[in-house]
Amino acid sequence: MFSEILSTPVIVPVFVAIILVVASIARLNRLDPREPPVAEPTIPLLGHIFGLLWNGTAYFQQLCDKNPNIPALTIPIPKAKTYLITTPSLLQAVQRNSRIISFDPFLNFAADRIAGCSKHAQDILRERRVGGQGGNQKIIHAMHPTLTGDGLDEMNENMIRRLKLWNDALATRAPMKIDLYEWCREVITVAASDSMWGDLNPFKSKEIRDAFWDFEGGMNNLLLNFLPQFTARRAWKARQTLTNAFVEYYKADGTKSGSQLAQSRWNSCHEMDITLNDIACLETSMTIGLLANTIPTAFWFLFDVCSRPEILEKIRRELYEHAVHIDTVASSAIIDLTDIREHCPFMVAVFQESMRVRLPGRTTRFVYEDVVLDNKYFLKEGSIIQIPYPAVHGHADVWGSTSNDFDPTRFLKLTQRKVGAFLQFGISPAACPGRHFATGEILSFVASLVLRFDLTPTSSSPGSPWDEPKVRPNSVLTSFDALKKPLIVKATPREKYKDYDWDFRVTRGKGRFELVMG
Repeated sequence: MFSEILSTPVIVPVFVAIILVVASIARLNRLDPREPPVAEPTIPLLGHIFGLLWNGTAYFQQLCDKNPNIPALTIPIPKAKTYLITTPSLLQAVQRNSRIISFDPFLNFAADRIAGCSKHAQDILRERRVGGQGGNQKIIHAMHPTLTGDGLDEMNENMIRRLKLWNDALATRAPMKIDLYEWCREVITVAASDSMWGDLNPFKSKEIRDAFWDFEGGMNNLLLNFLPQFTARRAWKARQTLTNAFVEYYKADGTKSGSQLAQSRWNSCHEMDITLNDIACLETSMTIGLLANTIPTAFWFLFDVCSRPEILEKIRRELYEHAVHIDTVASSAIIDLTDIREHCPFMVAVFQESMRVRLPGRTTRFVYEDVVLDNKYFLKEGSIIQIPYPAVHGHADVWGSTSNDFDPTRFLKLTQRKVGAFLQFGISPAACPGRHFATGEILSFVASLVLRFDLTPTSSSPGSPWDEPKVRPNSVLTSFDALKKPLIVKATPREKYKDYDWDFRVTRGKGRFELVMG
């Protein structure tokens, strides 16, 4: 009974917030007059904690909206003083101070509260400057070569092989109605995890796939790390299920058929004498990076393409002209991912614009030492910096007077030098190492659907075939909000090359997309 009470969505944040406040209120320091102005909570002391638990990452942007035209804000959260950075100029100041403003501490935070690693593993993984062995950076260093060139191409080939199976099954059963978000989730979960972990991929089991979404969905309470077996019981049990599955995967030598990425992670952890159970814990947390943001990114890109007929037709023309190879004798149509990457700039531009407009997430950094940003804002040692995506992605200084509009050609007109404020894949020197795989995965997925099928919503407003889905706040870790209700569409095979055998290929090359980065 006690665990059931604590698991209710109202009791958990109240109970934990009270504990945090009581434990830390005596340690709260007064603000230095040079610190950014305070964003006052609606409820004294507890308001910011409630806001984060109930609204996830969207809460940071809500504070920005309530305090417009202020470049930086202080959020006085007990034991975790936080600063919001809302302008590109201060973002660049953060980058210039990367030696003392770093993402590294959050890797160990993730090992503790997300992965549930032992203290032994955390000591190995922790950054050297605070007494650890720098294991997190060793793992990341080992991962990088596997996510470019041949390693990336192999993962993409394995991924699109799975996409073909799903698309062929849909074509056989179509016309049929599908929940578009659930379809994206199921297809990408299976395709991405198979390409990562190979023949013995734990995610082949629906039980494991369901456990992952319980794990991801309960992340807010799990991160609090206060008696998680009670306060975040569903997520805690799901994490254990995932960890046990990866223990069995490694015992069966699953990495032999896995990707170079999976092998590199296992080898680097094994060489540092991290235990089998802790390696499985780390791989469980890896699933968040592989799936939690990729799936909603793919959904919103597909929605933004299909809900704009002019963009949809232009992408189809570009794909047919540059990335689809037709053999009328063999009645085959092959989509080449390398051709999409190198010869379909409009589609890549629309993909990046969709992310710019849709992202409600944030970039996080830890302040190692006292620092003054831009000769103006004093940030205290031990504090946290949050940089909300919408504040920067909608800033007129970078994106112009049309920053709030969806412009499919925006990224065709902007250069790397001019932008410097696109945060989807992180900011240097902590950019997402898997960005090229995720991009190839999403573009292949969307290309295959729009070329083979017409997608039509079954419930829409008169004169507006695609109504904007309503969303609800999600985990503080993920970059997208979840849908409040299903979006049901009818998938109908297109007449063009309807009876052809559709397939994919990846012509070997550099493997990387020319993506705009922060």
